Amino acid sequence: MELIASQLEADTDYSFVSQLYQQCSSAITDLRSMHHNPHLSASLEDLLETLSFQKSVLDVRRNGNRNSVWDRRRVASEGAFQYSVPEYSSSSSVMTMTQPEPLTMSREDPIQEMLVPYTGQTGQLEEVVGLEEVKEVLSEAVIMPRKFPQLFQGGAKPWKRLLLYGPPGTGKTKLARALSSELQCPFYCVTSASLLSSWVGESEKLIRELFKHARQQATQTFIFFDEIDCLCRKRSGGEDEHSRRVKSELLRQLEGARGDDDDGVFVLAATNCPWDLDPAFLRRFQRRLYVPLPHSEARKAIILAHFSPSPLSLSEDDWRTLLRVTNGHSGADLTHLATAAAFQPIRELQTARFWRFTNDNKITPCSSDTLGAMQYPLSKLPADKVMARDTELKDFLSALKTSPRTVTADSLRLYEEFSGIPDEVAT
Repeated sequence: MELIASQLEADTDYSFVSQLYQQCSSAITDLRSMHHNPHLSASLEDLLETLSFQKSVLDVRRNGNRNSVWDRRRVASEGAFQYSVPEYSSSSSVMTMTQPEPLTMSREDPIQEMLVPYTGQTGQLEEVVGLEEVKEVLSEAVIMPRKFPQLFQGGAKPWKRLLLYGPPGTGKTKLARALSSELQCPFYCVTSASLLSSWVGESEKLIRELFKHARQQATQTFIFFDEIDCLCRKRSGGEDEHSRRVKSELLRQLEGARGDDDDGVFVLAATNCPWDLDPAFLRRFQRRLYVPLPHSEARKAIILAHFSPSPLSLSEDDWRTLLRVTNGHSGADLTHLATAAAFQPIRELQTARFWRFTNDNKITPCSSDTLGAMQYPLSKLPADKVMARDTELKDFLSALKTSPRTVTADSLRLYEEFSGIPDEVAT
């Protein structure tokens, strides 16, 4: 693409060039979806942006506008390049482009993006359904030391680094946000995409700046690493030097760069694959908490919360059936299931032909033999009067066909083996 842009002739087949660009873009996109290596993904993203820029050069040349494109900047994950205005020779249409110059970019900007502002919402730990043991440990580690500092003297030092692990969709991220909201302290939400850079040395500097920024806060700060296994996978002999330096710097900061452990920074991490973590990182976390799938009472509370404030009218037998068929569902699975079930009565409105008035003067579907039934298509009814029927057990059973559980029995055994849970206890 760069060669075509620099040696453009009048008889260039633009349709072929456009087709070539689409094929290259699709190939790069497919590679990014196949490979989960963050460094490779950043390089492919950089290549895709370069390809897009060269395509814009061709489009401008084709339209005869040579000046509008040169203000465009190509931004990498941690820096930017600006293309300077090319110089054209009077005797030739060949253009020459000066070497891109790197632009300096403050590391304060990505750190500020990690800092989640406090919105004033009243999220509390007790509002998280179930997970009583996990919430108790989080309260002992973070909340009680702030309320009763005199109790945590001598050997009873509170934990400073905790790891949450378990199946996806069990509420690990929700626990972190609820804890931060309850403490009303600065909350940094960190992912691999926000830390890893394609520039050599930038990732390590950004990690140092992150912990430095957190330690400079006036109050206790909270750093949450989501999907930390993307950053801290087991080291191997074939690992590149850049990844090793990033892991070494993160290990150093987790331990405490100043050599003390009382720096006002609390680190919480979450992962769905704890067995992929390097043993050195596992050792840094003083407590590892298993976040299991919700039990029957928690599943019932999650479903009821989804339909709040409207009540969900199910009999005791219906609840027993529903809780039995949802055994093994995560919190996220139950949310998707409840949404799909709630759409079943709405979907019936489009095919309903007979309607009746309710006690509160609303219009709802009914059968043809219902006393006072009216026959109308939905389009002929006043929109503000139409109301769907209540969600029933049959709606949940129908929704199970399209919203099955996502956590398999084999994956659950992996978590139980990692946690050291005996089979008889797990069952």
